[in-house]
Amino acid sequence: MSKKSVSIKDIAKLANVSVATVSRVINRNGKVAPETEKKILQVMEENHYVPNLLAKGFRTQKFTTIGIIVPDISIEFFSKIAKKVQTIFFERGYATIICNTNEDYKMERQCINMLQAQHVGGIIHIVSVTTEKEKKTSIPTVYIDREPAYGNTKKDMVLIESDNVSGGYQATNEMIKKGCKNIICFCPKDKGSTHIKRWDGYCKAMEETGGKPRLVSLDNVSEVDAYEKAIELFGKDKEIDGVFATTDLIAIGVLKALKELKIKVPSQVKVFGYDNSLLSEIATTPIATVEQPIELMSEKAAEMLQYALNSNPSDAFACLTLGKMCHDIGKHENVALFLEQAIKCDSI
Repeated sequence: MSKKSVSIKDIAKLANVSVATVSRVINRNGKVAPETEKKILQVMEENHYVPNLLAKGFRTQKFTTIGIIVPDISIEFFSKIAKKVQTIFFERGYATIICNTNEDYKMERQCINMLQAQHVGGIIHIVSVTTEKEKKTSIPTVYIDREPAYGNTKKDMVLIESDNVSGGYQATNEMIKKGCKNIICFCPKDKGSTHIKRWDGYCKAMEETGGKPRLVSLDNVSEVDAYEKAIELFGKDKEIDGVFATTDLIAIGVLKALKELKIKVPSQVKVFGYDNSLLSEIATTPIATVEQPIELMSEKAAEMLQYALNSNPSDAFACLTLGKMCHDIGKHENVALFLEQAIKCDSI
């Protein structure tokens, strides 16, 4: 039988089952005996049958493709989220389209437009670092980690993030408890909500103990930039005894500079990173770090988006239930779930 002529009715006939049974196998709903399912899948494969899920989506207004937008797939934190979300939705019968924006706002807008053209059912979105205001989309969207730029309104926003203020506070406080008095923060302060919040947590811990917050402002999240700034700073200032870096990548750059300057870590200077990435584990000098609950963040984001996908398109975000929380997005409330992180500080 040729590819063009194969239909769901043909598959049912060849497998000697009903069209309804084939439909249950394709849509993964309802009970089908394992032997029957195996037979149907084999017939589909032999006849190169591919269900037209897009056409089905137009009929039912329930689309089975999810868009995942990340700012930099090469960064471990973002790639782990994309992988986990993709796995969750694949197990539920959804295809995924992963878009990498390279921290470029124009590319991000192109990705959103492309996903709209592909008629995805929903989007999991980690926004790029931008000062541009985020444009609303008609597609149900759950944001992870970074707040989109909505100006002062933040309407219709569903955000899953770890408590970055608390993470910055705890990391700094751990160094203070270890005797550090002159702690400096390496942070791309104007580069996104997560870094700003971690900086705020650092400032809170410093001010509580009478310390003066000091910022080394980086141009971007870069090991090279952190290294160059650290070489310059520690070459002049011998009083610094602690560094809070708002990512592990930044912390690695600082470590390289300290090693080159023959400053011992952690006996002379303690270094705290953020994210508990593989970098923190394989660094020649172990660093303390803040671990974000990536799996939980991904699961909760998928849970919230799944609710929208299971609802009527017109009121998909009318009510999102998470645990005991119920938020009425229709009233334009900002929904944010703050998740706790783990502090790993054996190395300081």
